[in-house]
Amino acid sequence: MGGVGEPGGGPAQLGATLPTFRWEQIRPHNLPGDKWLVIERRVYDISRWAQRHPGGSRLIGHHGAEDATDAFHAFHQDLNFVRKFLQPLLIGELAPEEPSQDGPQNAQLIEDFRALRQAVEDMKLFEAKPTFFAFLLGHILAMEMLAWLIIYLLGPGWVPSTLAALILAVSQAQSWCLQHDLGHTSILRKSRWNHVAQQFVMGQLKGFSAHWWNFRHFQHHAKPNIFHKDPDVTVAPVFLLGESSVEYGKKKRRYLPYNHQHLYFFLIGPPLLTLVNFEVENLAYMLVCMQWMDLLWAASFYARFLFSYIPFYGVPGALFLFVAVRVLESHWFVWITQMNHIPKEIGHEKHRDWASSQLAATCNVEPSVFLDWFSGHLNFQIEHHLPPGRPRPSSPRCRGTTTAGWPRWSRPCAPSTASATR
Repeated sequence: MGGVGEPGGGPAQLGATLPTFRWEQIRPHNLPGDKWLVIERRVYDISRWAQRHPGGSRLIGHHGAEDATDAFHAFHQDLNFVRKFLQPLLIGELAPEEPSQDGPQNAQLIEDFRALRQAVEDMKLFEAKPTFFAFLLGHILAMEMLAWLIIYLLGPGWVPSTLAALILAVSQAQSWCLQHDLGHTSILRKSRWNHVAQQFVMGQLKGFSAHWWNFRHFQHHAKPNIFHKDPDVTVAPVFLLGESSVEYGKKKRRYLPYNHQHLYFFLIGPPLLTLVNFEVENLAYMLVCMQWMDLLWAASFYARFLFSYIPFYGVPGALFLFVAVRVLESHWFVWITQMNHIPKEIGHEKHRDWASSQLAATCNVEPSVFLDWFSGHLNFQIEHHLPPGRPRPSSPRCRGTTTAGWPRWSRPCAPSTASATR
């Protein structure tokens, strides 16, 4: 083993003795142009390569100067393939006397979590379920067709139009759940197949970019409920969540009547999320990041929707139907994605280990056949966040395995509770 390395030594040569580093040497390397991370006790300089990271530079950058071992396992299916890209970035390893953790973390909890993940893998709960994908896609397409047939057979009156809008909203909400699973590469056996299917579902069935969704959503999984790292909770000054309410109070910032935000949340939050926020952010992402294929897929959705309904409503009526569907699905989307995050701890980076950070930010909601379908199995939020690539149908079995592990952990599991939906 070589002596303690000096920063900036460059990539290690194949077969050469690796220099060693202490955590105090690694921690300063968390700057935009100077970024190191640790995976399985090996130190990598990702400063230049981060821009080429398939998940985006922000995602990998959130783990700068940290032990990213569990995040590395959570986000990649074929670890041996990914390690080939790490080799040129290797600059050393942790000194033997250094702990694997980058802070005051519970080593026993980390060990227990990794054993738990291995147990889930041994139970084959990560195996893809293509037939489940076929069922989900089939019932989504059936609802799309049913909505059109209602207007075609009954005419564009208020009652048929309202019924069609409700059915389309259900279809759109279930499309969110399906593309979410595909983004986690948990439905089809090949990662590439999942991504292609996600582009179809997200683009043709919803009018959004799959790359944009993954860019946002993977950050949420990497750093759940962390300001400026999780886009889902970085919503100030419109809404104040967690620690931000205290910070705004101390600084006497009052842009809105925050003491009444629980009343106006459902007036401006869900209605404007997918209709305005997502539409603008999604289009900007596709143009700035030059995701032309996603743009074509999204355009095909709008072309299909308008072509299907303009003959019945005209342009203004078809656009009104579109807005109505977006507002309805937006409430559904906000409900199922936030019921198990907003009640939990929200604040700034605490530099916890993977398992602790996920447990601090998630809670389950009591399962039922209807709620499992309604939420896309996001009521099993703890099980989804600990190993995010696991297929939905295995959620109940996975829950039993994780629950059995809680008594050995110093941090108790957040209980399933219907109060999260109240």
